[in-house]
Amino acid sequence: MVSAIVKKEFSVPSIDPTDSGRFVYAEELVQPLSDQIETAVPFIPGESSYPEYFKEFVIGHLKRFKKHQLLVLPAGTKLSGDLALDFDADWIKPKRLAGIVCEGDLTIDGDLFNRTLSFGPLLFVRGNLQVQNLIKAGAPFIVLGNVEASGIVLGEYNDGVLRVGGMLRAEAYFLFDHDGYVRLQVEGPAFSTDEDVLRGILVDDVFENEMEDTPDADLLWMRSRARLPILS
Repeated sequence: MVSAIVKKEFSVPSIDPTDSGRFVYAEELVQPLSDQIETAVPFIPGESSYPEYFKEFVIGHLKRFKKHQLLVLPAGTKLSGDLALDFDADWIKPKRLAGIVCEGDLTIDGDLFNRTLSFGPLLFVRGNLQVQNLIKAGAPFIVLGNVEASGIVLGEYNDGVLRVGGMLRAEAYFLFDHDGYVRLQVEGPAFSTDEDVLRGILVDDVFENEMEDTPDADLLWMRSRARLPILS
């Protein structure tokens, strides 16, 4: 089993994507992003399709941080490396950025991660998001198109949300007491700690000890990064 000592030493440095975009004040993005959500997410109650599922978290965040800037990336941006979206990340903290907005498809040749449980910068992707692993906690992640991960997609704790306007494809999709909504289908095994007992489904190495029935998010992430099996 991977030890807790190894887990505590586990850290992933982040790239700095600021040279790939421009800075825009949050208050200037309220109406444009609201309009984009209305266009991308139809109001179809019978299919549980509601623009408000997306708007409430985007607009609330932008109004809260209206005097802060966000990094706006052009459509088709491709980033090489792992990207942290936490307020204390080295590339975010000095500029007091409130998040990232991508005007179209965003490809990250690496992992996208947010590890602060309580809150975090906004991620808004107007198009599709492609990553290796997507690991999130308290930050609002909003993708109007599809999410495709070659590894896992994992949402942890109840302070953050994941909203996907299209479909989600991943090796596995996990919600650990987390608010996740995919408007279309999920392609790949999906697990929730609210509904599934994951001991026996996942390998023992993703649990901190033999008494735990809930996997440790970092241990699960470590195995996925190492391309080791996660299902037992």
